[in-house]
Amino acid sequence: MQENSKVVKFKKRRSINIGVIIFIIILIYTVLNVYFYLSKPQISIYEVSEQPLSQENIVQGVIIREEKMVTTDRSGYVNYYFREGARVAKDATIYSIDESKKIYEKLTDTTGGIKFSKMDAASIRKDIAKFKYTYQDSNYSDVYNFKDEISASIRNILDVNLLSNMQEIINSTGLSSNFGVVKAPETGIISYYSDTLDGLLADNVSETTFNMEQYERKNLRTGEIIENNQNVYKLLTEDHWNIVAPISAELADQLQDRKTITFTIMLDQFQMRAPFTVYQKGESWFLNIALDKYVTRYLRERFLEIEIQLKAESGLKIPKSAITEKEFYMVPIEYFTNGGDSGELGLVREVYNETTKALEPQFTACEIYYEDETYGYVDKETFGINDYILSDKTTDRFRISLVGKLEGVYNVNKGYTVFRRIERLSENDEYVIIKKGTKRGLSVYDHIALDATNVIESAVIY
Repeated sequence: MQENSKVVKFKKRRSINIGVIIFIIILIYTVLNVYFYLSKPQISIYEVSEQPLSQENIVQGVIIREEKMVTTDRSGYVNYYFREGARVAKDATIYSIDESKKIYEKLTDTTGGIKFSKMDAASIRKDIAKFKYTYQDSNYSDVYNFKDEISASIRNILDVNLLSNMQEIINSTGLSSNFGVVKAPETGIISYYSDTLDGLLADNVSETTFNMEQYERKNLRTGEIIENNQNVYKLLTEDHWNIVAPISAELADQLQDRKTITFTIMLDQFQMRAPFTVYQKGESWFLNIALDKYVTRYLRERFLEIEIQLKAESGLKIPKSAITEKEFYMVPIEYFTNGGDSGELGLVREVYNETTKALEPQFTACEIYYEDETYGYVDKETFGINDYILSDKTTDRFRISLVGKLEGVYNVNKGYTVFRRIERLSENDEYVIIKKGTKRGLSVYDHIALDATNVIESAVIY
């Protein structure tokens, strides 16, 4: 018997090449990375460097304001109802005038029974808290300014109380024919002194303006009788003001290529930066600094000695193209508090609880990017427009609606863009010298985006 020798053949199984698979994966990864890199906007990086400024000069300037002198239409004794530097509305009662002084004496006799309201006391506590928050040992002279401010606030509260009692006393004495109340003709800031340079225009400033032998000033708030048609107070109608100073031809030449100037007011060592112009009048050169803030800070001054800083402390040099603006919500400083488990700084927001169907306070931690005398600036991503913020000290609440802009650049140290605030010190056509050491600011050797117009905040760049 023949042996069965039939053989069954199987197809050969193909083996998987691991190397090919790895190569394909690497290829796909590389292609995707190249695609994403090429599709992203290319951001050029600039390294922040430290740059010194140039020399210093001290000059004397004269203050130019938009000011109107107001006179009386009768003679008599004047009682004012606003402290100097207060901003008054149109038709606000500025002062009363008493020809016989009888009503004024009746008014002042009532001061013994005047009590401060809760609102008055809260206002004074707020001033004290603000001073405590901003006080520094290096500015000890601020203690005296604070004392004057508190005294003025108390006098103002007393005067307002006197005003509220005025009609009752007039009715009881029948002396209204000798008494008058005068209201503000327009909005403005109250000043109680006059001088020989009231109404001075920048175009009229000359070397003789600074001749102190010809300069006189007068205090209008004396408590003495005022004659008919005599100056009674001054009203500043604009926040804009100027400092005009004679300068040397050499300094004028050094300032020609600048658009803004950094200077220190020697009276209180307060530093500011502002735009300016330099012009020649005859053989003399003049510097005209334009300001939109702090008009009340130097309300009682006509002349100021200023130090022009052409070479002061070092700053950080950045290109103008790197600078941008960002919007922030502005919240009054007194609403900020510490809360949460870690005691973080933040705000108490009013939120609607879906479970209880009621409004409840909720602490939200946030960072103050910048603060001035009144407001703190917080990121718009943290809160919403029309959110209500609650005070932890009073029953007050504040609706978020105010928006302010801050200048800054995009820091890219961590591989993504982060807004950092800046403060300008000086500049030319291409670069800006900024203050170093600012809160949430820049440091030397930081990397920033060279062109802010091509940047989206929080975008990953590498």
